[in-house]
Amino acid sequence: MDPVTIATIVLTILATKATEKVGEKIGEGALAEGKKLLGLLQRKSPETVKRLEAATDPNVIDAEVVEEVRRVSVQEPEVKAAVDATAMAVQQQPGGIVNFGKMNIANTGFVQTQNNTFI
Repeated sequence: MDPVTIATIVLTILATKATEKVGEKIGEGALAEGKKLLGLLQRKSPETVKRLEAATDPNVIDAEVVEEVRRVSVQEPEVKAAVDATAMAVQQQPGGIVNFGKMNIANTGFVQTQNNTFI
């Protein structure tokens, strides 16, 4: 899974206040980095944060939001660094990526098949 998708998952968990359910699974480091990224996005792209907060199910990540985070990270080097730091923190957490295997990527437009193999 690419860093932007991982970071968007953490952002969605934080924005929808679902940390009580999954906080221990993704680790304190990932949550801390995700909070930094969320604050940065609030300043750089408030519409993105509104879309993250509007998620009705933190287990389903909208592919359009992933692309929006990707777009902002390309335009803003500071956001890119925060995305990478968040993804790195998740990947350093034992079992972190395995737990994300239960997350779904939803796409409301053009649908592509996404196969994620987790070990």
